[in-house]
Amino acid sequence: MQGQASTTVEVESVRDSATAEAAAPRADQESGLTVVAASQQAGPGAVLAGFGLIAAGAVAAWAIWRSGISAAKIQPEDSTAVFLTLLVFAAAVERILEPFSRWLPGRAAEAALARAVAEVDARTDGPTEADREAVATATATVARAKANRTVVAWGLASGLATVASSAGGFYILHAVAGGDWNGVAIWIDAIVTGVMVGSGTKPLHDLINRVQNGPPSAA
Repeated sequence: MQGQASTTVEVESVRDSATAEAAAPRADQESGLTVVAASQQAGPGAVLAGFGLIAAGAVAAWAIWRSGISAAKIQPEDSTAVFLTLLVFAAAVERILEPFSRWLPGRAAEAALARAVAEVDARTDGPTEADREAVATATATVARAKANRTVVAWGLASGLATVASSAGGFYILHAVAGGDWNGVAIWIDAIVTGVMVGSGTKPLHDLINRVQNGPPSAA
């Protein structure tokens, strides 16, 4: 799940397979249906939502720090331990958010694209110009939904990780600089930690999916 926004959140295999089917030429058609989806930027609403989620996590982190209920600072022994702790932290956040990914933007757009491609594929006389336009529009909508989902997922993961950092006592800057370092406030370090963790959830999500699905089968 990132903006990598882009971020843990991307167009699923249904879009890929549907687009592949639409783009593949048929032997009984004079011309196939080819759709090229240009990359899209996330909409203003998704960007505001992403940063709003981070802001909400920052407010919660500040409240935890202000109340004095945050845990004692975790101080790993060396940089390797810091990296491993950050990796485990990001993996935990990614797994927590995974069940909720179905409610992120983009599912309806992917379903609409699959329906459009299925309708074209069912034709025996080949795609019409209207079919081409419908599939192209649906593909562009999916690309925009993918960008929106990445940004929202990044904001959600970062906000959640910020709260977890403040509550759990793991702060990346203090962990790297040492236990006696006080260059920034604890709650600000929680925001930095949260953004770093949130930015790492999407690569971890992709890696975990590859491991779960196994290597691609040879054609």
